[in-house]
Amino acid sequence: MSETEKKPEAVAITDDIGQDAKGLGTMPKAEDKSPEVDIARLTDKWKRALADAENTRKRADASYAEGREHGIALAVEALAPALDALALGIEAARANPDAEDPRIVSHLEGLCNARTAFETGLKALGVRTIAPENAPFDAALHEAMQMQETDKVKPGQVMVLHRPGYAIGQRLIRPARVTVSAAPAKAAEA
Repeated sequence: MSETEKKPEAVAITDDIGQDAKGLGTMPKAEDKSPEVDIARLTDKWKRALADAENTRKRADASYAEGREHGIALAVEALAPALDALALGIEAARANPDAEDPRIVSHLEGLCNARTAFETGLKALGVRTIAPENAPFDAALHEAMQMQETDKVKPGQVMVLHRPGYAIGQRLIRPARVTVSAAPAKAAEA
């Protein structure tokens, strides 16, 4: 081999932090000759990795909370008709002409206890009941079943609650069904 045909020098392949690919030690880069520059670069990478980990944790927490709310909302949607049936049973038992009969009284007490247990469970899960009465109509939370003309309350007020609604967090599970007041026809013309 002549002098003009020299072998190229072996160059170690390094990763981002200056270690050779075999992990045998650090190889300083030509532009990173001072240890301060290396420390600053590694500190920056460390801080970025910490920030990425924190952001990932926050996204996971938000996803967990959203999944929890979604699961609870599905369960409440499925069980709400049972609570509605309990309410109708209680109403029918109270309206019964034999409401003072001890058998009906004990039956009514059992229905009331079941409804209370259900409502306590919903509250423990963070579900709030939407049961407006004498409150302004809110289209985001209420479903108007009918309008009733009256001069006893101002227009746009909830007069009758037909079925309560439910919400968890900012999620509406089902709207409350209501009757809303309207101005009497003769007052509207004037």
